[in-house]
Amino acid sequence: MKKLSVAQAFMGREWRNLLAVFAVLLLAGCGGMSKVGDLFSDDPATPAAPPAVKTSIALLLPLSAPGETQNIARALQQAAELAVKDVGGGNLIIKDSGGNADMARSAAEAALNEGAGIILGPLLSTEVQAVSPVARARNVNVIAFSSVSSVAAQGTFLMSFLPDEEVSNVVRYAAGKGYRNISLLYPASQYGAAIEQALSRSALAEGSTVVAAKSYAREAAAVTQPAASIAASLSGQRTALLLPEGGQMLRTVSGALEGNGISPRSTKILGTGLWDDGLTRSTPIAQGGWYAGVAPQLVQAFEQKYAASYGAKPPRIASLAYDAVAFAVNLQKTGDVSEVGIASPAGFQGSNGLFRFRENGLIERGLAILQMGPGGPDVIQQAPTSFAQPAQ
Repeated sequence: MKKLSVAQAFMGREWRNLLAVFAVLLLAGCGGMSKVGDLFSDDPATPAAPPAVKTSIALLLPLSAPGETQNIARALQQAAELAVKDVGGGNLIIKDSGGNADMARSAAEAALNEGAGIILGPLLSTEVQAVSPVARARNVNVIAFSSVSSVAAQGTFLMSFLPDEEVSNVVRYAAGKGYRNISLLYPASQYGAAIEQALSRSALAEGSTVVAAKSYAREAAAVTQPAASIAASLSGQRTALLLPEGGQMLRTVSGALEGNGISPRSTKILGTGLWDDGLTRSTPIAQGGWYAGVAPQLVQAFEQKYAASYGAKPPRIASLAYDAVAFAVNLQKTGDVSEVGIASPAGFQGSNGLFRFRENGLIERGLAILQMGPGGPDVIQQAPTSFAQPAQ
């Protein structure tokens, strides 16, 4: 599995404070104190069962899944445990979702039976689809890590780096700088399809035009022809090219475009969160390119915190588990883990900056606009510090 928003890239498919003093509020939120007769029965032989106290945070991760998915899951778990320590509170129930629907469903049922009042995770879209109805039936909300937007729903929120957010931010910025004609060269994958759809919506919203869009299979030999075709669409003035690719594959794309006369000197290059990769800063086609993402200082701060505890640099997606746990703990401190509490229009500050959830389950992030250079990305437009408009 590659990193998507960011998360999708590393998945290949998809990616990117709890205290007892609030027990009364939590009990009331669970609907357990509607009248005195519910707590005290006139018949001592058949006392009413006490209401379930949903005070725990469940974390569902594919800890036994094969390959890189397991490594990602372990990093998410470690980041979550770090958040519990930093925020100070929270009873974490960790369950293995296995990487498949059946195990994820069983893990959710077990966590709910153990008193989970909110579920964080799972990671894969198939897991999320299995968990959502189980949690919904128990009136418990889910904050998952999948970056497949279609699995978001009422009561199921996505704490992810979503392609729509990254694309809409960079398209808006490019339009403001006069780049309203945009071409797209993208991988033939679920992530690539999401980017293509996001660009269509964003261009329409900004009054921009998608001049051409070509996909390619993610192998070196398959890039040549689509790169030549897209290069022919870039003859006009102030045309931008969106490249939602990262790592070694971006270098392959770079070589194919350069072979067709395309360079950052002649064309404004745009990217996505997949550019948060060490190789991108030394990839010729990305030099001077723009993309929307988290400010580098925030990324570095989390990486240093994680490395100080675990001795290794975390994958970018690990920060999502840290923010999700800190968010859930603080929600429980207020006594409100309802959909209304989760979707507060004011938003919240996390290790990746400002974010909030919409009622449809999708996340909205306050992203910076970054410009890639040989030393890494530089912020050319700061991320917002507050949300000016209500969430929709």
